[in-house]
Amino acid sequence: MVKIDLDEIDYIESLEDYIKIHIAHAKPILTLMTMKAVIEKLPTDKFIRIHRSYIIPFSKIRSIVNKKVLLASSKELPISDTYVNALNEWMKK
Repeated sequence: MVKIDLDEIDYIESLEDYIKIHIAHAKPILTLMTMKAVIEKLPTDKFIRIHRSYIIPFSKIRSIVNKKVLLASSKELPISDTYVNALNEWMKK
């Protein structure tokens, strides 16, 4: 068991039945869990799924350009058509 501070999460990546939790200034954590299970456990006001393979915290978004999200860590992640509406709704708030 590893306790993870939600504020330290850069993004979460799906690897089939596993997820890789990328953490600021630390090695990623790999765990047996589905994306569906992890998104249900995360607070909806702090995290959003942007792709079949990625969940990101709102606080780490630096910019959104051409269906890509640039995170504070300089990592660029794709936004899929399935999740673009949810991200647009968040930006309107």
